[in-house]
Amino acid sequence: MAATLTRLALWSIVVGIALAGLVVGARGFYAYRSPEAPRNAESAFGGRPAAAPEPPQEAEPARPADGRQARTTDVRQAHLRQLQPVLRTDAERLSQVARRMRAEGRVTDLRKERADNAAELRLLFTSHRALSGDLQNHYQEYSQAKERLRKSVAEQEEEFHQTASLVMTKLSLSPVAEPRRSEITWAVLEKCLDKGPGMTLTTRPDGYQYTVRGRSQRYSGGATVAEDEGAAFAAFTSFAPEADVVAHCDSLKRRAAGIGATAEKLSADALVLAEQTTLPGDCKYTRPD
Repeated sequence: MAATLTRLALWSIVVGIALAGLVVGARGFYAYRSPEAPRNAESAFGGRPAAAPEPPQEAEPARPADGRQARTTDVRQAHLRQLQPVLRTDAERLSQVARRMRAEGRVTDLRKERADNAAELRLLFTSHRALSGDLQNHYQEYSQAKERLRKSVAEQEEEFHQTASLVMTKLSLSPVAEPRRSEITWAVLEKCLDKGPGMTLTTRPDGYQYTVRGRSQRYSGGATVAEDEGAAFAAFTSFAPEADVVAHCDSLKRRAAGIGATAEKLSADALVLAEQTTLPGDCKYTRPD
C-alpha cells in the first residue's frame, strides 16, 4: 500500500508540472499574438488596415506629345511677332487713307497717271507682300472689313474720274484758257465736294494772287492779271453744275465720309490686334513641322 501511495504521489507531481507548462506556454502564445489582434479584428469587421508607406516615385520623363506642344507654342509666338509689325504698318496706312479722304475726297493724286495711282492704292492696302494675305487666317473680321474698305476706295477713285471727265466735257473755254482745262476741272470738283474754294483770284494795287487747289501764285508790278489765268478764273466762276454732276458730287461726298470714318476705326483696330499676346487661327506658318 505504501508503494501504491508513493506512485500516485509521483504521478500527481508529473501531471501538475505538465499542466503548469501548458498554462505558461498558452500565456506566452497569446501575449505574442496580442498586437495583431486589433488589426485582425478590424479586418474582420470590414475595416481597413493602415496603409504601408509608398516608395518614392521618380519624375516621369517628358513625353513626345509635350515636346510637340512646346514646339507648336514657340512657332505660333514667332509668327505672331512677324504679324505685329504688319498690323502696325496697316494702322499707319489706314490713317493716311482717312486723312487724304477728308482733305481731298479721294486718296490718290489727281496729277499722276492712273496706273501710278492704282499701284499706290495697292501699296496702301498691302503692308507686306507675303504676310498681308495671311492676316485673314488669324484676324478674319478685320481682314474682311479692310477688303471692303479697299473696294470702297477703288469705287471712289473710279467715280471721281468719271465725274472729272463729265465736268471736262461740259466746260466751255476760250482758246487762251484751254491749256488749263484740267486745272479748272479739279477746282470745280474741289468746290463741288466741299473740300475748298477751288479757285480764287485776288487783285491789289501792287499785284494779284491766283490760287488754285491750295497752290498760290503771287505777282507784283501791277494789277494786270495774266490772260490765261483770268480766263480760267472766269470759266470756273461761270460754271454751273448740272443735275448729273451734282448727283455724282453728292455720291462722292457720302462715300468719302464713310471711308474716312471706317479707315480711322480700322486703323485703331489694327493697333489693338498688334498688342495681343496670343495668335488666333492657323496657317502654314503655325505648323511646327
